[in-house]
Amino acid sequence: MHRRAALAILISISEALCGAGTPTTSGPAAREFSLIKRFDQARFTFHNTDSVGACGEDITNTDFAVALDASQYQASTPAGSSISSLCGQSIIITANGKTTIAKIMDECPGCPFAGLDLTPGLFSFFAPLSDDAITGSWNFLSMPAN
Repeated sequence: MHRRAALAILISISEALCGAGTPTTSGPAAREFSLIKRFDQARFTFHNTDSVGACGEDITNTDFAVALDASQYQASTPAGSSISSLCGQSIIITANGKTTIAKIMDECPGCPFAGLDLTPGLFSFFAPLSDDAITGSWNFLSMPAN
């Protein structure tokens, strides 16, 4: 897929997640979004969920949700709290030529730095569950509040 077509798809997804409007990449009065901090060659695994994640919300196996590695999760957890400030943050994931958006909903104690544990539904978007683990890249997607 060409980059321009992929960007158009991601903009459509971000509009669905964040509300109507057309995000732009410039302009002081425009509603803006940006990709920040890319993690390449990240290891993606999956785990059965259907439970409450470390962020305190229910996660099902069909959700497009991830568990963030413990070092990144804990580094973003305010003092006196067990819930990371990254909870609910949207990320863009690319693997095996496919790209989608997911949300950080849990912590993965066994994941390497920048590794993600995906729900089975999200993992199967990229590869069959028989693959057990794949590599790809991901970015935080920074979007303003509506």
